[in-house]
Amino acid sequence: MWKRVLREATVRQPWSMIASKRCLSSPPTSKSASVDTLLLRYLKEHYVEVSKMNPPPKMNPPSEFSIVKGALDGNGPVLTRTYGNEEIKLSVMRMAYAVPGGVEDDENDEDMNQLFLHVDVSKPGQDKSLHFLCGLYPDALGVHSVSLRPKLDSADFLEVTATYNGPQFA
Repeated sequence: MWKRVLREATVRQPWSMIASKRCLSSPPTSKSASVDTLLLRYLKEHYVEVSKMNPPPKMNPPSEFSIVKGALDGNGPVLTRTYGNEEIKLSVMRMAYAVPGGVEDDENDEDMNQLFLHVDVSKPGQDKSLHFLCGLYPDALGVHSVSLRPKLDSADFLEVTATYNGPQFA
């Protein structure tokens, strides 16, 4: 019995007509207008909350470290310090600088949130230095790799990620 009723309903009024009548019964502009007003209200509330927030305080590097001149204009800040008989260099690098040609479109901002910390520890008179590559996260610091590399001066400190330092294959 149900089959016969469905067949007669389909013959009299096809499904495409039923669907289109349902869509026409409530104007689509009212739905989009209500969504627009809801989004605008949320954006306004967010803007008011953000405008009430105080910016984070500006902090200088610890007194033991000094900033390498010109590093902020290049790939990122570089701090240096001598501790005992070791020279320590710290560098913070964004993902766009760490991977050459890695981020072509600015639409994907999640790649830009990745920060790397390079720590280079060297001793005077040695031709190699200990290099730590660390990932900076909102709540943690992760050590990705530790390697022994040729000692670099301040100008070449950030160029190490663009070259291959592994073994040579024939």
